[in-house]
Amino acid sequence: MADLHKAENQFQQMITECRNDPVRPVPTINDKILSTPQKILQAAYETHRTNRNASFRDQIHQPGFHQWKKDEILHQVLEAESGLTDYVDPRNNLAYWARPPRHVRDLVYKIQQEIGALIGSSLWLVPSDNLHMTTLEISSEQPADQIRKLTEAMDSKLTQELANYTLNHRVRLVKPIISYDTSAIALSFVPAAGEDDFSEYSGNDDRYTYHHLRRDLYDKVTMSGISIAARYTVPSAHITIARFVQPVGATEVELESPEVIEQKANQLVAKIEVLNGELRSNVWRRLGDPSQGEWVVGHEKGLEFMWGTTWYGKGESIVLGNGFV
Repeated sequence: MADLHKAENQFQQMITECRNDPVRPVPTINDKILSTPQKILQAAYETHRTNRNASFRDQIHQPGFHQWKKDEILHQVLEAESGLTDYVDPRNNLAYWARPPRHVRDLVYKIQQEIGALIGSSLWLVPSDNLHMTTLEISSEQPADQIRKLTEAMDSKLTQELANYTLNHRVRLVKPIISYDTSAIALSFVPAAGEDDFSEYSGNDDRYTYHHLRRDLYDKVTMSGISIAARYTVPSAHITIARFVQPVGATEVELESPEVIEQKANQLVAKIEVLNGELRSNVWRRLGDPSQGEWVVGHEKGLEFMWGTTWYGKGESIVLGNGFV
């Protein structure tokens, strides 16, 4: 039964495929590395975000691109927050989050200032207090009563244990770049695999990675009898930092023309490419110091167990784990 359970854990499947050795080099042919000298597990995260960026860059660069995929529910939520309606987001979720420490939030702010000026009010910049990374999604887009029953079914000792899990299971995230599609923009990381360590808080052993952390949370939750119905378990470690939205109060007549949208879209992609070039380099001129690109998960705050209307970084906190400072 245990072997069957492990086979169902998609996080474990990837670790097994990497021979449980995240610091093993990428395979070579005739002594030539097939890609950049990444490590196997890290390369899966890198490939996912690189391919995704390339796909949407091509889509946005198509002649005649004139429409972002604006978040209609976010628009209604913002209207309600402005007192214009009584709308309540019907999508309730249950998940463990990792909250970024101050230096990562500062990096996000600098990026938001660079990209926000290009798009204006059609780009909602995620407030600093709302920033989070979903480490384990347990259930999403359900009625409140259903999510509430799930939270009540979970053992309180287990929820506390998992919230504090990063105290003794240190993992590093490194190499941030800006990821994007036609609906949102994110700051994405990859699991560390032997890079220079700038943090005094790391466990100094990248053999236990962020992907292993996700695997362990998955195992402990499912072994307690709770089924996980996550939307996806792709190799991604990202913080959503902006979403496209119709500005509150704007009418269709007041919205920008297709020509203006196309021009701004191309400018935005060009800006992101420039910023990503800087993020991948050893010299950051706009964004601070490259050491800010390292995040030891659990620094300042432990994992946070969240439920409710959490889509945009709010919701109800069930338990917040202890961080290390």
